[in-house]
Amino acid sequence: MGDRGRLLYAAGAAALLAAVALWRQDLFIQAFQVTLGQLQRGGQARWRVLGEVALLGAIVLMTIRTVPARITPKRDALIVLYASLLGWIVEAWGTRTGVWAYYTGETPPLWIIPGWTLGALVIDRAAGAVEARWGGWIAVRSRTIYWGYAAAYTLVFWAFVLPAAPRPASAAVFAFLGAWLLYRPDPRDARLLLTGLVYVFFADFWGTSNGCWAYYLQGRMGGGIVLGILYGMFLDSALVFASLKAARLTLEACE
Repeated sequence: MGDRGRLLYAAGAAALLAAVALWRQDLFIQAFQVTLGQLQRGGQARWRVLGEVALLGAIVLMTIRTVPARITPKRDALIVLYASLLGWIVEAWGTRTGVWAYYTGETPPLWIIPGWTLGALVIDRAAGAVEARWGGWIAVRSRTIYWGYAAAYTLVFWAFVLPAAPRPASAAVFAFLGAWLLYRPDPRDARLLLTGLVYVFFADFWGTSNGCWAYYLQGRMGGGIVLGILYGMFLDSALVFASLKAARLTLEACE
């Protein structure tokens, strides 16, 4: 597809973001008014909102530039399907059990689902760049990274969730996402896990710092936002990993 395909992919990513903004104009206008009010206040509030806008702009720009880096329509369609489905399931679980909440009070908000699809595509592409630059370093440590991630995912998930939502649904979410790490494990996927952790950090930092969503520990204890971001890094990257692996295995089964 060449340059034309990359242009179509970039336009598609931009169009999806624009469609969400048009669909929920009320939220877009509200965010604009709040941002304008913070800028008019000046001082620390102004610098904080400028930082948030810059970070969001960088995330959007990275998305539009990174998604077209690889064009595989069948595989990408499966990634979008799985990321949307798993994203909705986990969002519904998290918001309905009180592990986190969005400022709109929706359980879950449908406007967040495109973020999962675009995030999965970005991590998939970015992992290729990570492999090209640090592949040798990762290859030597791939087993340690892979199984270290699996152990950390288990520890962080239950340490964070157990006090808030010790329910069968929590165990089901944990087991389902963890199963993708245990089923036909491939230490070469360490690059996906590392890339996911880094990408989710910036996305979660933006979302929690501006109040778009909040984890239950925020406001209850000092450092609650840091613990929330740490939890989000492992949960979200595990979900994206599951989506990417499911897409790969589906294609293999169809061949």
